[in-house]
Amino acid sequence: MNKMNKLKYLSLPLILVLLIAVIYNIGFSNLYTALLSANPRYLIIAVLFQSAAILVRNLKWQIFVNGIKKTSFFSLLPMSLAGGFVDFITPGPQVGGGPLKAYFLSKRIKTDKATCLTTILIERITGVGVLLFFGICSMFFVLIFIQNVPLMLKILLEFVLFLILGVPILGYILKVKYAGKSFKGKAIISRIYYFGPLSSLRNKFTTLQAFDEYITQKLSEFAQTFSDLAHDSKKVSVNIILAFVCWILTFASTYVLFSAFGLRVSFFAVMIVISLSIFLSYFLFLPGGAGVTELMMITLYHSFGIPSAIAASVALLDRLIFYMFAIGFGYLSLHYLNYKYGKY
Repeated sequence: MNKMNKLKYLSLPLILVLLIAVIYNIGFSNLYTALLSANPRYLIIAVLFQSAAILVRNLKWQIFVNGIKKTSFFSLLPMSLAGGFVDFITPGPQVGGGPLKAYFLSKRIKTDKATCLTTILIERITGVGVLLFFGICSMFFVLIFIQNVPLMLKILLEFVLFLILGVPILGYILKVKYAGKSFKGKAIISRIYYFGPLSSLRNKFTTLQAFDEYITQKLSEFAQTFSDLAHDSKKVSVNIILAFVCWILTFASTYVLFSAFGLRVSFFAVMIVISLSIFLSYFLFLPGGAGVTELMMITLYHSFGIPSAIAASVALLDRLIFYMFAIGFGYLSLHYLNYKYGKY
């Protein structure tokens, strides 16, 4: 296990300890009393909003899948849920579920996985692009207008903002530096082919040339499909609109939870907290943002003047609904797909 992996696995217990410390500071009895006072009717409404967000996200994906082959909405839904489960258990910015969805989609529509993966990638770009918009706007708002943000959170916000602004600049510098120089793609392919542990690869492709031709063909198919879908302005425009709808439904789900405790809060404040918490969790490489997302939600809600017990109750209930879909329905969907199409 390399140092980066050790750091990831050590970070999770540390953040969970911090979360427990925050709840302890609030008072377990205060939190328990607040949770008992929640109106069940609003909890059901919150679940319905979250369900609607999942259905809209599935519709977003179906739009691009139909650009390759017409596929029913409900045949894609278990793939979306199973992909969400794998995204959750995979550290990082929710990319682990993509190959799984591509595998089962290829089984469903009888198309190669590289082509199927393009539909997932371009749909994800529109969703993350909208989250990026909300996240950057929220970071600027918090850094400029919210005074009582904890120092560590403020440093994290400034660091992420530096990355977001710095990476494009670095990319431009590298582009200028290596302009006109050839990309050593064949050397990379050669190293992959002759890499010791990948003996099964050499059994499937008896020569380096055969492997090189296969990779070139798949990359060409991927690039062509991606270009065709990305240049379909109608599909892309509808997808971006649906991405905004999806995130608004997610914000509404949390907003309703405050009503469950009889507290009226600004929808704008909820939007800031949710988009920022989810966005920042992408940079911390923890499975599903477990622990850190809840911690940031509680901290930010408190910065907006929301009582600590209510802030913790809403954050925990919000994430409980998320876990119900990501782990519960996602895990069941994965078993269903393995039974129907063959084990992934």
